[in-house]
Amino acid sequence: MFSLRVGLTEKRYLVLNVLDKLGIATVDQIMRLTSFNKSTIYYALKEFEKKDLIKKFKSMQQAVYLITKLGSEVIGDLNFGFSKDERNPNFAIFRHSMLINESVIFYKDQFAERAKFEMERELIAQIISQGSQRREQIVNLPDFVIETEDTRQAVEVELTRKRAAKITKKLVNYKKFIIEGQYTHLIYLYQSLAIRRLVAKCAADVGIEVTFGNLDEMLRGNVYV
Repeated sequence: MFSLRVGLTEKRYLVLNVLDKLGIATVDQIMRLTSFNKSTIYYALKEFEKKDLIKKFKSMQQAVYLITKLGSEVIGDLNFGFSKDERNPNFAIFRHSMLINESVIFYKDQFAERAKFEMERELIAQIISQGSQRREQIVNLPDFVIETEDTRQAVEVELTRKRAAKITKKLVNYKKFIIEGQYTHLIYLYQSLAIRRLVAKCAADVGIEVTFGNLDEMLRGNVYV
């Protein structure tokens, strides 16, 4: 088995693989995505940290883990770290990442085994593998994708108000992708009603249907909302 060839047990390989796909996560998030117990994950992460496969930092009084380039290369699918220089993310990036993870977990629970998920990092790696673009050139990808037997839904987690022109440009791209069959639906998750109204207005102008989800209602009681 590959995991044994790179010196990892199957469980530790799966823990590292989940972190590679997310890029950044807490022990609790990895636990909910793998169903492994907390101690199994904790000791795996401790070992990864010793080998520089991941980096640990603290935010909001909890430990958070980043995949490093070396850690990603051990898995061998994506082959890049969470950040180029492996610095800790600022609070805005951290919170956005945490809410993306929590949204994935929410939908995973909703769909059970009927859906698979692709993270932005996986989409980036697919484009890089085609040789058409470098990583820094890749823009306007969804935060994650939910794929079922009949649908492929692009999901945006929008926390900050953007200029209407920027949102319109993104929606024009999504309309093109939907026409081409790359996606079937577009979901926007938001907190601010002002963001929902702006996206809805831009979507009407572009002529694209958008499904909205309120993060406060979806993740009620979650520490990150």
